[in-house]
Amino acid sequence: MAGDGSPNDIHFPSPADAGSSIAVGGFRITTRKLPILKAGPIESMTASLGITPPEMIFGDNRVSIEHQSSGWRVEFNAHDALDRVDKTGSAMLKVAYSKEWQKNREKVHEGIKEVVKPFDWSYTTDYKGTVPKDAAYEFEPSAKAIPLELLKRPDPILFFDEVMLYEDELADNGIAMYSCKIRVMPERLLLLCRFFMRLDNVLFRIRDTRIYVEFKAGEIIREYVAREESFDVVKQKLAITREDVPALMRDANKLSELLPVTDRTIEIPYHGFQKRLLAMQSLAEAAISPSVAKKTKNPIPRPSSTQTKIPNAPTKSSDKLAASPSASTTPSSNDIYTDQSTSPTAGIAKSLRHVGSVTETYAAFGVTEQLYHDCGSQAEYTMPKDVEARKKTSTGVEIGEPSDTWWYKTLNLTPTFNTWAQITMLHVWLLSARFRCLGASHAPTWQQHLLDHFFHDAEERMMVRHGMVSRMTVSRYLKDLHQQYRGAVVGYDEGLCRGDAVLAAALWRNVWGADPNVDVRSLAGVTAYVRRSVAELDAASDEHVMMGKVRFVPPLPLGPLEIEQPLREEDESPSLPSSSSSSSSSPPATAAAAEQREVNAPLQTV
Repeated sequence: MAGDGSPNDIHFPSPADAGSSIAVGGFRITTRKLPILKAGPIESMTASLGITPPEMIFGDNRVSIEHQSSGWRVEFNAHDALDRVDKTGSAMLKVAYSKEWQKNREKVHEGIKEVVKPFDWSYTTDYKGTVPKDAAYEFEPSAKAIPLELLKRPDPILFFDEVMLYEDELADNGIAMYSCKIRVMPERLLLLCRFFMRLDNVLFRIRDTRIYVEFKAGEIIREYVAREESFDVVKQKLAITREDVPALMRDANKLSELLPVTDRTIEIPYHGFQKRLLAMQSLAEAAISPSVAKKTKNPIPRPSSTQTKIPNAPTKSSDKLAASPSASTTPSSNDIYTDQSTSPTAGIAKSLRHVGSVTETYAAFGVTEQLYHDCGSQAEYTMPKDVEARKKTSTGVEIGEPSDTWWYKTLNLTPTFNTWAQITMLHVWLLSARFRCLGASHAPTWQQHLLDHFFHDAEERMMVRHGMVSRMTVSRYLKDLHQQYRGAVVGYDEGLCRGDAVLAAALWRNVWGADPNVDVRSLAGVTAYVRRSVAELDAASDEHVMMGKVRFVPPLPLGPLEIEQPLREEDESPSLPSSSSSSSSSPPATAAAAEQREVNAPLQTV
């Protein structure tokens, strides 16, 4: 079901409209994420299905697994999932207050016949995927379960994505959604398509469809599990956990452990096809073996034990962007040396610049996930489990418990979601600006993965930490956050080019929310921190960045009143002038500050 979106439509967060794909072991896995359908496509879908679609319908989204040699294929899409919804009304659920409402309705509307076509308005579906209409591709019952032990192995993840098909708030009586998550490893993949429904004070319901593929053996297993339990029983089970019950009621993974199984089926493709699939796998491996053998004559060079020098990198900076703990480094007076001999992936980054985009995106996903974790932890905060005990600002914004970081301890910023988001976006921008140096053929992939990690984290915080139940509300906030990020990028880029005054103005608007009472010394400190981070990222090699061997370290926590003296020629890093430094006879920094500088200088890489 194609949409009619214009080129100006905002697709966020999503990969390119054509979707993302990966080919492994003869299988091609494809995902596509686009915005919700507009009025025209929704009307067409309504006429096709014969029922009213959910509030949020992602009709263009899909997930597919295809065996390239045989043509076997399974796909999950919103239209076919909704086509499995009961259209007779026999499985229709009623809300908690339906009896009282029905009595009043009968009195007021006596003699009026029902003209609305009944259907299961909870959109419960037993959809197991769409396969080609050929008997050879159909599934048949089996007793072989999915090998969970193999899935528990710490195998590297080559590809991961999450795709939403539809969602509805059940007229403010709960939530119903159908989503897909796929995880691809070097030897196997697992696709989980889940329908989750919570009808407040009535029922919890989960319908899981899992597709497991073992590439080398050509083995395909489909498992369907239905779970269901009354609302009151689940609420009682959650009450004894001493956890945040409202948050757990939105966590389908936790709830699946509490709901009893009502139906389970295990299927494999038609046995004749399974044998044919394995034979095709063997033929494909035999066909490519000569080329593989030819390539192995010139493997990727193993990293030498010599150190790679990153020239012109500063050695002392109170807010140094240092090497990560896993990198072996040897600081000197003028340079930073990174020993790559101890890293098993030392030679990977050098080859990434010369391989196809399909291979690079897998490495980019894992590295940017590691880099984003550092970005998101800069202004970390927690929320009290007791909702009633949470403090709020004068505008009604929830205030959390700050972590022991420079942003809160020294700058005295308020630990709110917006503060965390703005500081995280600042660090995401710093890395994105560095990714531009990778070139037009590589930078978009790294930037997109980093941005996706941020918005996935932001969405989880909204729903889990701040208890946002409405998916539409979360989506609205995410779109607003996206606009803020775009504005921040423009401001920071302009400040990077036009000078510190413009950069400080951008930081003041975003981090401090244009607060007229901002401490200008703190603003100057953050401006210097950004400048130093940009310089040190620029000094780092592409291989160093593409292996994720960098991390942010904030300036020394000197406190808002312990400001260092102006930069002297012998200083190795710039510092902020004190408020009394207008004349040459300005007093020195406090003894405590001087002592702290002595202890912490020079700041070494780890």
